[in-house]
Amino acid sequence: MTQRNRWVLSLTASCIALLSIACTTDLTAVREWSKTSLEATQYSELVTTYANTPQRLKRYDPKKSLEITESWDAQIKLRQNQAEALKTILSAISDYMAALAILSSASTVDYSKDVGALNAGIQNLNAGISNETLGAVGSLVNAVLGTAAKAYQKRQVADIVERANGPLQTILRGELRNIISQDFRGDLSNEKTSIGGYFKDKLRVKEGAPPTSAAARVALEEWEELRLEENAKRTEAVDAYLTVLDKVAVGHQKLYDNRNELDAEKLIKDLFSLIVEIRKQIKILAAT
Repeated sequence: MTQRNRWVLSLTASCIALLSIACTTDLTAVREWSKTSLEATQYSELVTTYANTPQRLKRYDPKKSLEITESWDAQIKLRQNQAEALKTILSAISDYMAALAILSSASTVDYSKDVGALNAGIQNLNAGISNETLGAVGSLVNAVLGTAAKAYQKRQVADIVERANGPLQTILRGELRNIISQDFRGDLSNEKTSIGGYFKDKLRVKEGAPPTSAAARVALEEWEELRLEENAKRTEAVDAYLTVLDKVAVGHQKLYDNRNELDAEKLIKDLFSLIVEIRKQIKILAAT
């Protein structure tokens, strides 16, 4: 056998070995983590609640002047715009998780969303979303757009994880999290205070007015209890969603750190542990 033939035979054997590794890499943990993250990030009811908060607070405001009403209406419109922007951002995260789940299940990706149109849509909402977040969303969608039909599965998954991790971490750990943690929670705190004040005023015996009947007092107390329970559930949902964002960020960072060894035993254990933790939060979100 000539030196050239030996070299060709060696190269062929190496290629076969590499292809075998690519085809036999077990991406079950990656796929299941992606599917669970997709399921968790798809809950948009939390954002809907946030959008509707000014409408709920409006009914507890004792002042009914035209100026006050117009102020509330302006807040309602602004909040609806911001909610649409947040839903678009969450949709981009969900789409990425769906693409990652498909890639890790040995299928092909068909993703045709126009990143330019998506960013323009967010900016046109005039919802106060920062340029940093907009840029991160665009980069995340671009990462998905760059995944053509599957060639070598392991390489494709490693490639999309590498390109997506930076923008995804910016979104999950940055402005989106701050809005949910501070603004969502602040809204619910204000609502709780407004509920207490509203029903306290209704139940207070006012000078010169006839006393509230026993039946009316019971009804008002029950309504107050109901509204406070709803408020508590919404607050619990905020905590659950923040946990989801944190766990997804941690999980994807682990994927990034192990992108060249996606079937490593420790990574698999870590991902399945995160799946269990995320599913606990999904139960809370589903019950809201």
